[in-house]
Amino acid sequence: MVVELTQGSGRDEQSRSRIGVLLLHGLTGMPSEMRPVARHLERLGYRVAVPLLPGHGGGHKELLATGWKDWLRGSQEALDKLASECDRVFVGGLSMGSSLAVLLAADNPRVDGLVMLSTTLRYDAPAHSRLYLLLPLIDVCPILGNWFYWTEKPPYGLMDLRLQKMITRAVEAAQRGENTEFGLFRTYSGSLRQMSHLVKQVRKHASNVSCPVLILHSLDDTLTTVANAVDIYHMLGSREKQVILMSGCDHVLTLDLKKNEVARHIAEFIGRVSGSQPAGSEPGAVA
Repeated sequence: MVVELTQGSGRDEQSRSRIGVLLLHGLTGMPSEMRPVARHLERLGYRVAVPLLPGHGGGHKELLATGWKDWLRGSQEALDKLASECDRVFVGGLSMGSSLAVLLAADNPRVDGLVMLSTTLRYDAPAHSRLYLLLPLIDVCPILGNWFYWTEKPPYGLMDLRLQKMITRAVEAAQRGENTEFGLFRTYSGSLRQMSHLVKQVRKHASNVSCPVLILHSLDDTLTTVANAVDIYHMLGSREKQVILMSGCDHVLTLDLKKNEVARHIAEFIGRVSGSQPAGSEPGAVA
């Protein structure tokens, strides 16, 4: 169901400027993957922060030099800064970012709401499940984490053919030695092992989350099945929580074909929980 947004009063717009939204990207991702949602929320008057997580934005060596504690620290610092500027704050994340968001919400009573997109407790799609069997070996021999990697291939967690082609061209350019945003599109097993340690913390602390929660997941996700969304729903201690299952899009909900619908769901959730009615937005207005 798509919720149509209506024009709010000037007073509502002023109140929304005191509401902050922290958006966290996924493993090997960039803030740009959260840009469509961020722009939509900013147009509605919310203050939005989309930090670059530690170790990200460079090559695999920089990422392998960090772990889940570094990613959580970076997320916490961004939340602290946003909370110092706003009266109320919401946190949301895509894939691994949703796990970080859970830990922030579990340990911080200032978090008024939690949004989880493409929850990734495990990459349980058939094409990726075998790699996970090797991850425990990294604890015994850490150097393996720098050797073995998973190379992302089409559809790259996207149904949007235009984006698929753009990424493929960028990866081919990287293979020729050119510098591109996506690089070689590899995820090293060392980083995946750190993510599994992060998920272990999520399983341990999810019951401490008490704020309202919105969970969005695609039925067509080629990386993580709907079982991830169902499992986290039952783990969370919140009384008010909702799972919305979508179709016609893949794992990267914030960039894919249903990004407009995703952004509207998030805006409606924040507006309802915070008591601020979002301003109007024409369908398709998400950039």
